[in-house]
Amino acid sequence: MSTASCGDSDISGTGIAAGTPAYRGLTLAMLFAGFSTFSLLYSVQPLLPSFAAQFQLSAEAASLAVSLATGPLAIGILFAGLVSDRLGRRPLMIAAMFAAGALTLATALVPGWSGLLVLRFLTGLALAGVPAVAMAYVAEEVDSASVGGAMGLYIAGSAIGGMGGRLVASLV
Repeated sequence: MSTASCGDSDISGTGIAAGTPAYRGLTLAMLFAGFSTFSLLYSVQPLLPSFAAQFQLSAEAASLAVSLATGPLAIGILFAGLVSDRLGRRPLMIAAMFAAGALTLATALVPGWSGLLVLRFLTGLALAGVPAVAMAYVAEEVDSASVGGAMGLYIAGSAIGGMGGRLVASLV
């Protein structure tokens, strides 16, 4: 079994190489993972004035919709690596993205402010399964000479997602 298929560190340099279909698939998945993570995290930011008006909140109270997702994400990242050592990096990232997507959809349906905040908190926890784990996954699966490009696409997706989530939500 190759190191690329078992998920062990790629010390030998025999992981997925740039220019191969597997590399294109992995880097595209990482680009979308970064985009999705940070677009889901920040998509509520342009909605804060609407939250303040709808739920009769101060600007500070409305900002909890972002803060209560960002905080758990930051703390959860500290533990995501340990969890991924047990469950596997790819399965954890997939589960995290599905959970975060489902929680975000549920947020649109929840009737009250408290419920929205609980779901945003859980969304932040779910999203923690992607950022730190994605970097480890790329480092383990990709040939050492090709790691920089793959990580660069993940980081680019993260930045575009942070901006794109805000822009798309502001248009809706």
